[in-house]
Amino acid sequence: MSEPATPARRAAAGTPARPAYSRDYWDLVFAQVRRKPTVVGSLVALVLLYAVAIFAPFLANDRPLVLDATDASSYRRARTSLTPISLNLRGMLVDGRAAHEQRRAERAEALAQAKQSEEGAGLPEWDAALAAEGAALTQRTATMRGQLAASDHAPLDALDAAVEAILEHAAAGRDDQAQAAAEDLVAAARRVKDELVIAGTGQPAVPGETVQLVPSRSYPVLAALGRGEVFFMGLWLLLMTWPLWNTVVNRLVLGGDLERIRHARRAKVLGTLLLPALVLPFWETDPAAGQMAAYKSGLTNGDIQADAVTFPPVAFGLAEVNDAEYFRAPTWHTSSEITEEGYYARGARAENIGAIEGFTVKPKPVVVAAGEPERNAPLRHVLGTDSLGRDLLARIIWGARVSLSVGLVSTVLLVFIGVLLGSLAGFYGGWIDVIISRVIEVVQCFPVFFLILIWVAFTQQTGIVPIMVVIGIFRWTGVARLVRGEFIRLRDQDFVVASEALGVPDLRTIFRHVLPNAMGPVLVAATFAVASGILTESALSFLGFGIQLPIPSWGSIVNETKAAEHWWIQIFPSQLIFLAVMLYNLLGEGVRKALDPRLKKAWGRRPRP
Repeated sequence: MSEPATPARRAAAGTPARPAYSRDYWDLVFAQVRRKPTVVGSLVALVLLYAVAIFAPFLANDRPLVLDATDASSYRRARTSLTPISLNLRGMLVDGRAAHEQRRAERAEALAQAKQSEEGAGLPEWDAALAAEGAALTQRTATMRGQLAASDHAPLDALDAAVEAILEHAAAGRDDQAQAAAEDLVAAARRVKDELVIAGTGQPAVPGETVQLVPSRSYPVLAALGRGEVFFMGLWLLLMTWPLWNTVVNRLVLGGDLERIRHARRAKVLGTLLLPALVLPFWETDPAAGQMAAYKSGLTNGDIQADAVTFPPVAFGLAEVNDAEYFRAPTWHTSSEITEEGYYARGARAENIGAIEGFTVKPKPVVVAAGEPERNAPLRHVLGTDSLGRDLLARIIWGARVSLSVGLVSTVLLVFIGVLLGSLAGFYGGWIDVIISRVIEVVQCFPVFFLILIWVAFTQQTGIVPIMVVIGIFRWTGVARLVRGEFIRLRDQDFVVASEALGVPDLRTIFRHVLPNAMGPVLVAATFAVASGILTESALSFLGFGIQLPIPSWGSIVNETKAAEHWWIQIFPSQLIFLAVMLYNLLGEGVRKALDPRLKKAWGRRPRP
C-alpha cells in the first residue's frame, strides 16, 4: 500500500509541492452560515417562494401548457379579415403619401385644438402605416398556415409575396408598381377567402373550394412569456441547480484545486447572469399575449377541437372573472356548496333575499369551463374567490411577483445608494463626511413610511416601478451609516495605508480593497431591508396607493374587502406576508450571528468548495 505524498516526499522526488489553500474571510463566513439550520431553512423556503413567483405562468393560468387542437374560430376570423385589410392597404396606396401626410397633419391639429397630447393618438407616418397593415396581414396568414396542410399553402404564399412586393416598392418610391402589387394583393385575399373555406363536419375537403384543418401542437403559456420572464426563469434554474453543475465544474474543469475554485467565483457569477441573456434575442412573444386568452371558452363551446390539452395546476387566470362565484368561500368549506341552479346550498347566502329590497336575487349558474374542476370540487377554488369571482389562489401566486420583487429590487437600490454615499463619507471624512452625515440626519428625522405615502399621494405615481424607486430613495440612510462606520474603522488599517503608498487610485482602493471587508453588516441590513420593503408595499397597496388593479399584490388582495364574513381574503394573503417577512428576518439574524466575531464558535471543518 503506497504512502501518502507528503510535501517532504514530493520535494525528495522532485515534484513541486501544491501550495496550501488559504481560506479567506468569505470561506469562513460561508462555512459558518452552512452550519446554522435557521439560515439554511429560511433560504430554502425563500428559494421556493421566489420559484413560485417566477414560474407563476406555469402554475396558475387560463392558457394551456400544451395544446393539440384546431381552432376554427381563429381561422375564420383571420380568413374573413384578409380582404378588408388588403382593401384598406390598396386605398392607402391609391391616395398616396401626400394625402396620408395631410390627414396626419389635420389629425394632429385637431388634437392640439382639443388639448389632447396623448402619445400615438395621431396617425402614424406613411412607412410605419404601410408596415403595420402588412404585419396585420402576415399575422393572419400565419394563423391560417399553422392549421393547414402544406398542399393548401399556395394562396397564402401568394398573398405574403404581394405584401412583400408592396413594402419593397413603397420603400423605393415606386408608387405605380406598389399600386399594381396592391391589386394582386386584393385578388390573392379574395382567392384565400373563396378557396380556403373549412369543410363541414364529417365532410371531405373539395380541392379549390374547401379545406380540412390539421391539428397542430402549440404551447400557449410559452408563447405568452416576455423576454424578462424568460431571463429570470433561466437565471433561477441556474441558481437552483448551482450545487449540481458547480460540483461538475469544480471537479472536471478546475481539477478540484481549491485555489482555482476560489478565483473562479466571479467567472461563475458572471456566466450565471449572462447565460440566460443569450436566449433573449431569439425569443419571440405572441403579439396577443397581453389580451384575455380565449382558449377555455373556445374549448368549452367547441370552436377549438382538441385532441390533447394540458392546463396548469390552477386553471384560472389572474384576472379571469366569474360573476356566479363572487365572494365564494374555499370550495372545501361547507358554506361554499352551490346547487345546479346557482343557489348556495347552505349558509347566510342560501336564501338570496335582499336585506332591504326584500326580493329574491336571481342566481347565475356556475359555468364549468374546460380544464376547471367541477362546480363543487374541493380543488376548484382552494382559497376562495374575490368580489369579481377571481380565483384567490391564482391571484396570490401572481401577486407574489409584485410583493417579493418590490422588496428585492428596492433593497438593491437602497444598498447601492447607501454603499456609495457611506463609503465616500467614511473614506474621505472632512467636509464630505459632514455634508453626507447632515443629509442622513435630515432624512432620518421624518418617518420613512409617511414620506413614501406623501410622495405617492402627491405625485400620483402608482405601479411597481415607482414603488420600488420610492422605497429605495427613502430607506438608504441605515446602510449608509453602517458603511460609513466600517470605512472609518478600516481606513487606517495597514492594507489601506499600503494601497495609498503604492499610488493606487482612490476609487480602486475604496471598491476593490476596503468595501469587500465592510460588506458583512451591509448583507445583514439588506436582508432586513427586503422584509421592510415587502411590508411597505403591502401597506401602500392596502391603502390604495400601491399596485393598481387588475395586477395583484398581497397587500392589494387584502384590501379587496374588510368584511369578517369574507375571512379567507384577509387570512391567506396576510399569512404569506407574515411568512416572507419572518423568513427574511430569520435569514438576517442568522447571517448577523455568522458575521459577528463575538458570537462565532470555532470555525470547525474545512469548507466545501
